Amino acid sequence: MSNEYNEYDDIKHVGNCPERRNIWNPAEKVYAERWEKENIRVPGLNGGRGYLELLLNECPYTDHGLYRPVSEITQRDAYVAATVIQWLGTNIGRCLIEECKRKAKEIEPECRIAQQVSMRLTKGITHY
Repeated sequence: MSNEYNEYDDIKHVGNCPERRNIWNPAEKVYAERWEKENIRVPGLNGGRGYLELLLNECPYTDHGLYRPVSEITQRDAYVAATVIQWLGTNIGRCLIEECKRKAKEIEPECRIAQQVSMRLTKGITHY
């Protein structure tokens, strides 16, 4: 990634109701500020891309492990993503995260078995 100016540099990763960061819930502040930080391009980290760029690219890597060119990221993309990330810091958002973590732990054994079967099929191993 070159050091040349890019329109991405003008994108603000701030969502709806940014004022809530300071008055309602400290978790919203932490989530929102971390999201902003992770969208600052750092050479050598994630191919010099922010999280939103990685998320909105279909597959960020080529077959050779190189990063693909980045699709255009709009201010609207950044606004929606930042709003969702900040929302995850609300009581409802944190309940969603905790419920998902609980469910993931519950189904982890099934996923491991499915992963092992998939790996065997990929390698052409048909017997156990």
